[in-house]
Amino acid sequence: MSDLSKLSRRKFIASGACGTMGYGSLINTVAQLQLMNSAAASSLNGVDVIGNDYKAIVCIFLRGGCDMSNVLIPVNGNSQAEKYLTDRNVVAVRNGVTDSDINPSGENLTIPLQLPASESEPFGLHPSLPNLANMFNSDEAAFITNVGTLAHPTNRENYSNVGLPRQLFSHSDQVTEWMSSIADAAYTSGWGARVADLYHSTWNPDSQTSMLITAAGNNQFMNGSSTNTQYTVTSSGAISLASFGSNYQSALNADGSYRTNSTGQRLQALERIINYSHAHLLEDGYSAIVRRARENEEIINSATNAATDIGLDLDQIFDVDFNADSGFGRELKSVARMIAGRDCLANRRQIFFVDRGGFDNHQDINADLGSILADVDNAVGAFNQAMKTLADLDPDFSYDQVTTFQASDFNRTWTPNSEDPSTAGTDHAWGSHSFIFGGAVQGGQLYGTFPELGVGTADDVPRGSRGRLIPTTSVDQYCAVIANWFDVSPNSSEMRTIFPNLGRFEDPFGGSANLDFFR
Repeated sequence: MSDLSKLSRRKFIASGACGTMGYGSLINTVAQLQLMNSAAASSLNGVDVIGNDYKAIVCIFLRGGCDMSNVLIPVNGNSQAEKYLTDRNVVAVRNGVTDSDINPSGENLTIPLQLPASESEPFGLHPSLPNLANMFNSDEAAFITNVGTLAHPTNRENYSNVGLPRQLFSHSDQVTEWMSSIADAAYTSGWGARVADLYHSTWNPDSQTSMLITAAGNNQFMNGSSTNTQYTVTSSGAISLASFGSNYQSALNADGSYRTNSTGQRLQALERIINYSHAHLLEDGYSAIVRRARENEEIINSATNAATDIGLDLDQIFDVDFNADSGFGRELKSVARMIAGRDCLANRRQIFFVDRGGFDNHQDINADLGSILADVDNAVGAFNQAMKTLADLDPDFSYDQVTTFQASDFNRTWTPNSEDPSTAGTDHAWGSHSFIFGGAVQGGQLYGTFPELGVGTADDVPRGSRGRLIPTTSVDQYCAVIANWFDVSPNSSEMRTIFPNLGRFEDPFGGSANLDFFR
């Protein structure tokens, strides 16, 4: 039993938000009271159980293969800056290098990055990324360079005789291999799902819903768990049963009672049916699934109310301050709501997934990439600010409890596929750069090994290439460091289960891997 004399105002508000079933009831009074008691217990005890022992991973996936060579750009003074401008030609962002044909004025459109004094090679970000640049320069974000899917350590010399990732350069296969971290075997599960399988019952003993929550629909990162089915939310909360209106406004009154119209009567009849016991196992199993979905829906919708209850105005941050009222922005806003309402979910460890498409820029990269990156930048800036504001409002939350990392299918070819700037694009390649941010990240730095750029370089594949750089850091290494921050022990059998190929690569937790991107 919780000691209510020690219940703070914020905890009391949280308990009220979690205990109030605002959108619908379960009809059966006993079942309804059981659910309310469970949620209330979660909030009263969960605040104490969770407290400061909370961590969340957020995966941002940029679908289509984001051209990261036009995101992280060598600028004037960098030994590879002239090569960037010359080779990328009509798709290059002006980087301060003077070239008589491409950039005679020496114009620099990039946003400068403030790198440590020990880093002699200057870089800038694409001009559509001011928020990410500010986060980097404020030590809140970092880049892991030249990372990608690998089955074995690979270089130009052993490329022809080493095992390569399955269906290299294929969108669907490389997406799957990024999300599973296993590049040389048929897909069975994502690494997020494997973390949940191994740790959910230990980390989340008072859990009220899944450890795996997606705001972007079903995805391979969270598929394959035997203990946690990924739960999909929308920008406004849980997905309601169809044909009853948004959040059941056609069927329910504000207090959760059924409306006397035909829609309310239909929902009431449906919920009575799903709460019956069935003699037939398949019927009972089906009803149990629907019943659990409705219970999860109540908990998720309660969690979405918690941000408002503590004074976190996510609409102001996303829609007004950062102009992030897009589909992708709403996905990240939904995740921010779930984190603010974490006491209702009662999970000490939570994994989220969002994505943004549109990056398969085989043509018109100059017309398309900037606006898509601006959408990502606005949403990322808003989410980062939301986490910092939540930390100011909520004494049980700190900015370093959430880490957000970005991934994409692959990078794009180093050289463009046309000399016409109005139609030029870039094609499927390999090694890419990935950004990561949050209070626990040692920001303002580049990690991994930055490649030698160009066609035919030591880091390029040996044939059939317009610059397809071989990754020097594997997805396994990169993601293992994130899993370790999440409290998976580096040398444990669990780490080997989550990343079975990790032992093939240099130890990401030491040596010269240069992956110490957490504080």
